[in-house]
Amino acid sequence: MPTFYDEWLGFWGQATEKRRRARKVIHEEELDWVATPQDARIALLVAPETGFPTWGTASMIAEIPVGWHTGEHAHGEEGIHIVEGEGFSLVNGARYNWAKGSTLWIPFGARHQLFNTGQVMARYYSYMAIHLEHFVGLAKLEQFSECGPTGRLPDVPLSAAGLDEHGRRIVLRWEEAPRRRGTEAGARSRRDGEEPLRADAAVAAMGASNHSLFIDFMGFVGRGRQDFQNMEIEITGILSDEPGAHGGKHAHMEATLYIIQGEGYSEVDGEKVPWKQGSCLHIQGPQTVHQHFNAGRVPTYQLRCSPGIRMHFFQKIAKERFPYLWFETRSGREVMVAEVGRAGHGDHD
Repeated sequence: MPTFYDEWLGFWGQATEKRRRARKVIHEEELDWVATPQDARIALLVAPETGFPTWGTASMIAEIPVGWHTGEHAHGEEGIHIVEGEGFSLVNGARYNWAKGSTLWIPFGARHQLFNTGQVMARYYSYMAIHLEHFVGLAKLEQFSECGPTGRLPDVPLSAAGLDEHGRRIVLRWEEAPRRRGTEAGARSRRDGEEPLRADAAVAAMGASNHSLFIDFMGFVGRGRQDFQNMEIEITGILSDEPGAHGGKHAHMEATLYIIQGEGYSEVDGEKVPWKQGSCLHIQGPQTVHQHFNAGRVPTYQLRCSPGIRMHFFQKIAKERFPYLWFETRSGREVMVAEVGRAGHGDHD
């Protein structure tokens, strides 16, 4: 008679088959837009409900009409990136101004709300781990008010530095984010029969040469975090490649990529996966081999996100059995440069 142990022995095969059959990308025209008490218009991107086997995370895209605000609510951690528009957020009673390209972190349990004060529809990308929270019994989502037209703007103190009373960063504006370029490409390609770089050596090599440009938000591996103190989710930053170029080939645990600009395709475990502006791509892990190609006429901007359960837990404890692998560098020829980050923090290279 089969026992629980026989079932456990089958877990890996079940998970492997689930990953093989799952979606790898969702495009703007495939989104199911809905209205909720929190948002006038919102759609799920990479999430379990849309057919992606995430590690407990869900990504969404939402819109705030001109002169409107979202509802006010509280839940677990959330990362927000402003795709279009300008306005401000209220987070635990303080005001944080934002504009196109800003990235926000919402601490676990913080009451928060977004206001569109610009002249165009505001659009924001959201990244949460509510399914992981539900699995462990922590998914407490509280709604305090609903979205709608804004009458009088709330009179609350502004955080000019983007930090809360505990010194934690809540908002990082586009112009404040550190930039760094990749080293000269083509420095290393894996030859037939050669083992890929593993673990720390792979991360070090990738950080220097895997893409043409990195824009750091909550911090790539081995980089500063700009005073963000996120643990549950991470909007890491922007990965960018020039037209006709491709990034390096590598493998790691789960990541989600939202396409801010450009078009191209990724080779994911040997499968060609096309994407364009507004698409959202899922790299499943634990060692999904992948590479990104710019097939358009402008630099690509991929908003890269990863779950905290990867960055702060499994990637560290499982690196011997499921190491970060690096196979080859990107294409193109650019030299790493040090670029000044936000005022008072100097170079980040």
